Amino acid sequence: MRTLGVAVMGCWLLAGCGGPDFDENRARWRADRPEEYVISICGTGFEGGCTLAAVSGDTVVATARSGTRTPSAGDWTFAEAPEQADPVEALFGRAEREGGDCELTRIDFDDSYGYVADYYQDCGEEGSGERVACFQPDTSDATRCAE
Repeated sequence: MRTLGVAVMGCWLLAGCGGPDFDENRARWRADRPEEYVISICGTGFEGGCTLAAVSGDTVVATARSGTRTPSAGDWTFAEAPEQADPVEALFGRAEREGGDCELTRIDFDDSYGYVADYYQDCGEEGSGERVACFQPDTSDATRCAE
């Protein structure tokens, strides 16, 4: 009886026994993606710290990093924006990637845009994941998520 409860809980955590629908939410993101946005993504579990990216069109125009999980305005270190993939597309990729002993145990998608809002992978003794701490559509002003 206990095994059934764990299986049911696992199905609930993954938003249904079929697992999370990455394709549907990725398609929603691509269809509804704002032309400009700022996003802050913070590590959970074993990973810590946060990254911030400001995007205009298909280009990341500003980036910042903080070593704390709940940064305030003075905790960010800004840098020139390197050529990098869309941060939301990269977040989808990291959430989908399961390897070795890691298993996706939690995933939530944003109701408005479909991006991965929060995920966690249990890797035995250690686990990791990420959560979107701030998302500001229709702006590329990085300070909107650095406050």
